[in-house]
Amino acid sequence: MAEYSINPDQTLMLGVDWQLAFGGAIPVPGATRAFERFRSALNHWRPIGRVALTQHTYTNPTEVGRLADFIPPVYELLSEGSSDAQLYPGIYQDEDLLISKTRFNALIGTDLDKYLDEENIDTVVVGGLTTPICVQTTVDALMMSDRKVILLEDACASQALGELSPEEAHNSAIQRMGALFAEVISTAEFIDRIGRLK
Repeated sequence: MAEYSINPDQTLMLGVDWQLAFGGAIPVPGATRAFERFRSALNHWRPIGRVALTQHTYTNPTEVGRLADFIPPVYELLSEGSSDAQLYPGIYQDEDLLISKTRFNALIGTDLDKYLDEENIDTVVVGGLTTPICVQTTVDALMMSDRKVILLEDACASQALGELSPEEAHNSAIQRMGALFAEVISTAEFIDRIGRLK
């Protein structure tokens, strides 16, 4: 099992799609608890490291692609400027890198991968919404591009998927990522590691 050290100079904390739609229009029962844990971890991280946040938004219906086959109203839900597309209050700060994306995977159609290369970042700490969709596809891509990934398991949450309850969908995704794609830790453990760096 992977265990990664944290060097603030080469580590980015990445918040995936902390948007009001997830936990609002799209039921994600654990979203509020996950957000509070992520925000706590973020507050400990900000004094020593860099932060990036993704925001899944559309400016044109053509950007939706095949997702509209499964969620027909997704363009209206996440169109730029809509209330559901907005970030959770208090998470964004001016010094953060804000990444607008139109695909689940935050490396597709964005400059995130280029940024990681330019800034010599080899480790990414991830939390966000939802666990088996945008978090998982982003974690997969980061690991497959040879980044070290640390996943904050209790700073993520899921909607129900098929016959899986939200908890089952979340746990299944966490188990999958922990098996091959990321070191999986709690926010408390992450905060403890940060404290030992000071």
